[in-house]
Amino acid sequence: MALIAVALVGCGADPVPVAQRFPTAAEAPGTKPDPVEEGQVTEDYDEFLVDLTPALIDPDREEMTTAFPEEDFVSAGLDVRFFGATHTPEARHLFSWFIELDSDDAAGSALDWLAADVMKPCPRSCATRFNPFDVEGTPDALGVHRVATAEDIEAAGIPDEVPNESYWVGFTVGSIVYTVDLHGQPGSVSQDQVLSIASAFYERLTS
Repeated sequence: MALIAVALVGCGADPVPVAQRFPTAAEAPGTKPDPVEEGQVTEDYDEFLVDLTPALIDPDREEMTTAFPEEDFVSAGLDVRFFGATHTPEARHLFSWFIELDSDDAAGSALDWLAADVMKPCPRSCATRFNPFDVEGTPDALGVHRVATAEDIEAAGIPDEVPNESYWVGFTVGSIVYTVDLHGQPGSVSQDQVLSIASAFYERLTS
């Protein structure tokens, strides 16, 4: 993703400056910037589609361009943080996206599409279980829990799948979609934790 300059992109409280569109260490206590996947943003539509693809459960180019029409796209960014003193692939991670579109309606439709994607089964038969959960205190926010334990993987007969658990929360502020996705080994992340992060993040964005 091409890095663009951080600048004010409007007036008033919304939208906020690009640099403030990701959770901070204060909102996600115990996290540090990921030294491998550095936070970047782009205004290029094609780059956005390429970079969003790995974040989707079942990416389909035609569905993506329908959910995010080029004429609606303004900018987007991904930020990655990790928990712990030393970064490792097994550490808990927090992935966050913002996707700025040209209207509140476009942002609402995009959020619904992203939540539906998180609720999809894997493209092939997999051991992952998923279910939605309520996000209290954040208007119109959506939450999805996904987990595949070692027992689930063994029962499904998919030896190359890695045990994992994630809690995803998405919401909109004006014409911007925000998502936070807390990843880790099964049992190492919780719904309460992601709700705390999302609530503090939303409060700052709307204050």
